[in-house]
Amino acid sequence: MRVLIVEDQAEIATLLAEKVLHAGFAADIVGAVAEARAAIEARDYSVMLLDRRLPDGDGVSIIRSAREGRPNMRVLMLTAMRGIDEMIDGLDAGADDYLTKPFDPEELMARIRAVLRRPGPQTAPSVRVGALSFELEEQRGFVNGRLFLAPKLELVLLGALMRRAGLAVTRADLLDEIYGGQGADQADALKMLIHRLRQRLKNQSARADIHAARGIGYLIRSAEE
Repeated sequence: MRVLIVEDQAEIATLLAEKVLHAGFAADIVGAVAEARAAIEARDYSVMLLDRRLPDGDGVSIIRSAREGRPNMRVLMLTAMRGIDEMIDGLDAGADDYLTKPFDPEELMARIRAVLRRPGPQTAPSVRVGALSFELEEQRGFVNGRLFLAPKLELVLLGALMRRAGLAVTRADLLDEIYGGQGADQADALKMLIHRLRQRLKNQSARADIHAARGIGYLIRSAEE
């Protein structure tokens, strides 16, 4: 899972990223409203850690538009604004939780785990490629009604490809989604994972092929195309 950290103070952002990476998540850091909106449009995030006081506006302004495009993303506000009115504004705008600075890093991680356990506002749809149907929320696939059997890492890879079926997914994005903060050293492991998943799709008659996109990464599409 990937976390977006929206924080303009470099020291705090670095601390947050270290805690998130240590917990096994991937992390991106941005420091402004405009940068956060661009990041949300470009990538799927499980959680956004959102500061309110940003150089180009109030972080609350991000939440409603983020909810429209990423309805399953959890939003945890982190702010030095302690007033009850500010807290109500954030929660009414759609934040899942609110934590005031200074905060205990362990409490932050506990709250992240808590918001991830809550049911989302809607279930992500399933995606179909060839004879393979993949449930994005549950990370499981079916081929003509039969459960697609594969190890966990292959299912994470398959989910990353199916979420953007027909589009090339960069190697960097795949490495981050599969291996989190340790992805940079796993290029060879990714190649082997791709090879095994290709063979498994063929063996289970999924009629879905994984193709290399030269200089970019990989994409999945129907074998009939």
